Amino acid sequence: MKYFLTLLVVLLGMSLSAQTNTYFGWIDKSAKHIENNQLDSAMYALQNAMKFDPANEKNGVLLLNLGVLQRQLRLTDDAYISFTASLVNSSDSVLVLHNRASLLCDLGRFEEAMEDYNSIIEKQPSNVEAYYRRGLLFLEKGDRKKAETDFRACESINSDNLFTKLSKALIFKLDDNWTEAEKVYTNIINAETKINSTYYLNRAECYVNNDQFSRAAADLHTIEGFEKNNPYFYILRGRLRLDQFDKFAAKADFEKAKQLGYDTELADKWIEKTK
Repeated sequence: MKYFLTLLVVLLGMSLSAQTNTYFGWIDKSAKHIENNQLDSAMYALQNAMKFDPANEKNGVLLLNLGVLQRQLRLTDDAYISFTASLVNSSDSVLVLHNRASLLCDLGRFEEAMEDYNSIIEKQPSNVEAYYRRGLLFLEKGDRKKAETDFRACESINSDNLFTKLSKALIFKLDDNWTEAEKVYTNIINAETKINSTYYLNRAECYVNNDQFSRAAADLHTIEGFEKNNPYFYILRGRLRLDQFDKFAAKADFEKAKQLGYDTELADKWIEKTK
């Protein structure tokens, strides 16, 4: 998760020379549990820290990170409560709002997410990511004009910013200019030090729509282990298999996409092509 490192940095900095059953002791335990990927235990330790000292001014930070842990554990209602409570005394409300808005998008509560992005932009007019993500929400509402206004704002603030590049790629895709969109994703991928499956998935989409199936297959193979729960991965792979006249495998992929929540009507149209 994007803001997860905040937790380790803050907690480790706060917990130096901490003793076991103290405020900082519980924080230290939480950090250690995170290092061992024991997120439920880390969450419990943070909750105990705040119970130990309910009035501590650092609790805003702990609530933010508690929300991050709860979201990781799919306790989405609890995560929303933690993020909202963190806003009361957080030293970085923009960071909290980004986390809450992202959660709200996952929950399909787009109007509330829009309000959070509006607040971020009001507080920090140069926040490129907020413009990009608000633009996505405008597209979700079918308002391309407002979306493009936000995407142009990204360009005017910082043309080299990652979210500016993603904005450009998205506009190219909306215009069916898959060649230019692919170039943007390739540029982003080449600049990354670690594999980000989202960028490979988007580039694979460009390759599929340009009938460059071998390149699309290579990208999908690279990210197969990361995208097993993403319905669109199976749509793209199904399209590849359909092009290879493997209708049985293509149908299985389209049905898997449908099972994972892909639009039923669209999935059925692809399934129909395998008959």
